[in-house]
Amino acid sequence: MLKGIAFAVAFALAATSAASAQTKRIAIAGWGPHPTLDEAIAGFKKGLADEGFTADKVTFDESNVNFDAALIPQMLTRLAGAQPDLMATIATPVSVAARNQLRTRTFPLVFLPIADPIHTGLVPSWDKGDRLITGSSVALDYPAVLDFFKKLLPNMKRVGLLYDTGDDSSKAAVDGMEADAAKSGLSFVRIGVDNPNELAQRVQSAVGRVDALFTVASGRIQQGMAAVSATADRAKLPVITSVPQAVQQNYALAAFAVSFGQSGEAAGRIAGRILKGEDPAKIPPYRANAAEHKPMINGAKLKALGLTVPPALADCKCVSD
Repeated sequence: MLKGIAFAVAFALAATSAASAQTKRIAIAGWGPHPTLDEAIAGFKKGLADEGFTADKVTFDESNVNFDAALIPQMLTRLAGAQPDLMATIATPVSVAARNQLRTRTFPLVFLPIADPIHTGLVPSWDKGDRLITGSSVALDYPAVLDFFKKLLPNMKRVGLLYDTGDDSSKAAVDGMEADAAKSGLSFVRIGVDNPNELAQRVQSAVGRVDALFTVASGRIQQGMAAVSATADRAKLPVITSVPQAVQQNYALAAFAVSFGQSGEAAGRIAGRILKGEDPAKIPPYRANAAEHKPMINGAKLKALGLTVPPALADCKCVSD
């Protein structure tokens, strides 16, 4: 009887140990709480589950610095000290800091949702990852985005590009759009912001100088979209964005972009492949093609601006009530 009990206990302990060994520990180093970034993280977890790493097979260690770059080193040190099987890094400031600070790590990094991982030096090209690092972007297909601009506002000539001067991905997006400016027939006015508290002032400075405003993806700018919207609305200045949530929240007229959830899912699937043994250096970072971009137009904003759906978008089925 005692031998039987001892065997049962030993078997249970062995089973528990085996289950524990199969459980993957994943650190999530966040930039700060925001609906877009929260959506990306939720997508990341879904992508992992799609690869077989469901909630019962993963332990998440999540943290963020509430958009305070000075706190990033401390957060990374703590998360890395727990020796995760993989670390997901959210947004450009955290991802770049992790690449630099954790050079001697033995675990892989998967970044998301980055606007331009090439420009920021996270990976060498769109064709491959780097040593122990790859991930997912929300990089835009710039010719497709500019074509959407022209369809939405046919008379538009000058576009203000509201971007974060402290975010390399934000600056890279501006560079990318300007590179295609000549082909589009549009001209751009750069409006740099380095402090969310200055957003209203920067938007006001664009009034009379541009026909519309485009907000480039950046955590700090998304934090202040209410101020951007209020100032632009008073001036009857259309706001187009690369973040669909801003349209849903009634902050912007329209968006033509890749959803952060979609980017997160792609990163989660990449993480799953790495956890199964694939080499990150051989996995190209995800970038959506033009067909994967989705248009979205806020009907209430359209009406408030005295505009109607242009013929080129009449069948888009993308206008909200």
